Amino acid sequence: MSDYLNGIWNARHFWRHLAQAELRYKFRRSKLGIIWTMIYPLLLTAMMAVVFGSLFKQPVREFAPYVFSGLLTWEFLVSSVIGGCQSLLVSEAYIKQYKHPFAIYPLKTNMVNIYTFLLALPGLALWILFIKPANLLVGLLAIPLSIVLIFMLGWPIVLVVSFLNLKYRDFGQVSGLLMQLIWYGSPVFYDPKMLNSPTLIAVLELNPVTHILNLVRAPILYGQFPALMDYAFVFATMLFFYGLAFFMIWRSEKTLIYYF
Repeated sequence: MSDYLNGIWNARHFWRHLAQAELRYKFRRSKLGIIWTMIYPLLLTAMMAVVFGSLFKQPVREFAPYVFSGLLTWEFLVSSVIGGCQSLLVSEAYIKQYKHPFAIYPLKTNMVNIYTFLLALPGLALWILFIKPANLLVGLLAIPLSIVLIFMLGWPIVLVVSFLNLKYRDFGQVSGLLMQLIWYGSPVFYDPKMLNSPTLIAVLELNPVTHILNLVRAPILYGQFPALMDYAFVFATMLFFYGLAFFMIWRSEKTLIYYF
């Protein structure tokens, strides 16, 4: 495994170039460019905050940042799963020309996803600056670690789904349905406190997405460091996906070339 990791490090200039090229392509011929990354979730938040705020009887001024923080983090997770399915497929030409570890292509996708997340994050910080400016100090201290953990979690997720989708091409469609199911079972746009059922609240506490969301929400929205339980769930989820990713690399990377 050490040789494999050295191979990834030795190819660092290559996968960094691929990530930069994908970012340039992503915003090419866009009038707003990278600004759109911030504007789109803001507009979506405004619509959802009005609709669900009225439905859940929540004040829009406080509910909107909650929704916004959820959408930003959820978009990263969705991009890791659904977008990650194409990570190896769109890199077919490079894979056939260069003998690099397959893991660099999911890493490239993960870098693009975290960069997009970082571009939208200032919009949330600006919002909080006007509503709860005291929270920004805790945010500045806690958010960097949260970003590192989210990035470290994203890489094995992208790697696992990219391997699966290469071998089983229907996995992309299945993962889309799965993420829709997880969306409704995760507190992305609703607060667990709104639920009257202790059972549902307990189920949400067992959902890793809840704790991933808390890495961003706790410091920004509530001026608190994420709870130890949040870190524990994120680390456990991270270890699970890294273990699965290492198993897939060991078991099937040498034969994946035959699935293109």
